[in-house]
Amino acid sequence: MTISLTISDTLGGYSLPDTTEMGDVTPGNSVGHKNVFISHDATVNPITGCEFYVYKYSGSNYLGSDIDADFTQYMAWGDAATGGVMYSQTRDSGWTSDDKFAAGWTAFKNSTGDINAPVALSDDSITDGAGTATEIQVGETAHLQFDVDVPSSSPGTTGYKAFSIVFAYSATS
Repeated sequence: MTISLTISDTLGGYSLPDTTEMGDVTPGNSVGHKNVFISHDATVNPITGCEFYVYKYSGSNYLGSDIDADFTQYMAWGDAATGGVMYSQTRDSGWTSDDKFAAGWTAFKNSTGDINAPVALSDDSITDGAGTATEIQVGETAHLQFDVDVPSSSPGTTGYKAFSIVFAYSATS
């Protein structure tokens, strides 16, 4: 039996399209957080080994100037702790611009959230049920939040840019 994953922007909602726009952002600003709810249709076993990471855009027709250079730039923002592609696994951890880094938010950076070092799903993200790290039990939903925060000091940030967030898991039917 095939197990399907639902990734939605609302609890219990329909799956998002493969490409979702984060918004228009200028240096020194963020797009504001985007909610992502992850559930599955397994009826017996949980999905396990849940982890996620950011990767260079894997769709077709990249509209940016250089997919590799853009991805290197995102990761450098996180390495420098000045912004970047951000995530939170603390349920409903909305923030104001002054407290984002102190409110459970972490930037993807090299060796923390890249393809070689994915981030394990935290039990703090589970909205239904007790929650178990790296697992989404039958009937549970994980709630993550994402944002893009462009450092004000970052040159070359204009134009279209895209990235992929990959969610990996194991399932037994």
